[in-house]
Amino acid sequence: MQAEPSYLTGLVRRLLRLLSGVIVGIILLLIFERIRFIDALFILSIGGGVGFYLMRNEGHALLHLKTYFRAKAAAANPADFIPSKEQGLRSSEFDDTELTNLIWTVSSAEQQASTAARNLRLDSQYRHEVLYNLPLPLIILNDDGQVSEFNKQAKELFDHIDIGKPIAFIIRNNEVLEAIQQVNRGEASFNEIQLSTGFTVKRHFAVLTSNFSADEKSRTAITFIDRTLAMEAEKMRSDFVANVSHELRTPLTSILGFVETLQGTAGAEKKTREKFLNILQQQAERMFRLATDQLSLARIEQTEQYVPNDACDLSLICNRVITTLQKQAEIAQIILNFNQPQSPVLVKGSPDELVQMIQNLVENGIRYGRTGGEVKITLETQAKNPVAPQQPFCCIHISDDGEGIDKEHLPRLTERFYRVDKDRSRTRGGTGLGLAIVKHIVNHHRGHLHITSEAGKGSTFSVYLPRP
Repeated sequence: MQAEPSYLTGLVRRLLRLLSGVIVGIILLLIFERIRFIDALFILSIGGGVGFYLMRNEGHALLHLKTYFRAKAAAANPADFIPSKEQGLRSSEFDDTELTNLIWTVSSAEQQASTAARNLRLDSQYRHEVLYNLPLPLIILNDDGQVSEFNKQAKELFDHIDIGKPIAFIIRNNEVLEAIQQVNRGEASFNEIQLSTGFTVKRHFAVLTSNFSADEKSRTAITFIDRTLAMEAEKMRSDFVANVSHELRTPLTSILGFVETLQGTAGAEKKTREKFLNILQQQAERMFRLATDQLSLARIEQTEQYVPNDACDLSLICNRVITTLQKQAEIAQIILNFNQPQSPVLVKGSPDELVQMIQNLVENGIRYGRTGGEVKITLETQAKNPVAPQQPFCCIHISDDGEGIDKEHLPRLTERFYRVDKDRSRTRGGTGLGLAIVKHIVNHHRGHLHITSEAGKGSTFSVYLPRP
């Protein structure tokens, strides 16, 4: 590699170029003997000295410019690099106005370019981070309908997405594709359409498509808003209203029919009147229980996010429930067996809710237990919960010896109005909301409900509650 000329060598070369016309003129004068050699040498000496003195500042300025740009060229990011004081441009060293202005202009332009490059890079990085970490899946298309950008949420939703791939290869829904193409072609500036994905687990999205311009080119943004929970909640609400209407219609139909009968000639007979009035009372009590359970469920759901903090003794609560249900158990010929521990079993909770929870479970045991059998209530002061083995729990086990429940029904037992045997449940006074209330009370107390059952051998409902 050829070595670069030194500062002095470069200055001499520039001086020779500057004096080249004078030198040619003196040589011609010497040839035609118009001047003597000593005069020519004198003129060149004086001219060279004066020129050297005048060009000294120019040489320093060019040297500074060379050092400055060499340092920027050697940097990892030249556009963003600002040389140090030793490498920088210091116009104060030079007296020449044109050189000073040149150095100041170059330095100012370089600093502005460096600042602009840094801001551009930060802005690009910021936009990339915003796009990539946006909580909603987002896909950007170019004017040809191909993917130009996407974020990680879009990658999780469509694992086969890639840059440059047509959107038709990613979304296989004709209605959604037509809506996207309308916006992409400029026929509409905004569009919204529903999209369902998945086979085993369905997910529902609102697909929002809009058009914008970037770098003087048209772009299409596709955003996916997850509506799965909202649609499931709406379906649950519709099912709940339908179930409540059905549950209320049956006793209301019976009440209206028997009232109409009593208003006729059959109401004059005492036995018939007493029989029908007894049925009317049963149906009215069923409606009252249904309304009460609905109100209880709504109240628990409203306060479920707040953890109750009252001190409760589960032994006293179990005794209170047994006293309340003793007569109902005797009528059903069921023995209530409570293995009461010697010391109190204390938890943090709501006494009224815990009473309702245990009462619902014991009533279920009485309602579906074997005639002449027993419902056993057991308290464990220290229990291992398989869901959270490291956390201390106490546990309430409520077991019956009835017909039991098939395994396929167990996951749905706590759904509202879900019954294994609807006719038997209604006949025995069940509303279909008892276990749903139990589940919400357990959730309110940050506990866990575990159900085990075997056909022909009864069922056990275990409630794990955190120990204080």
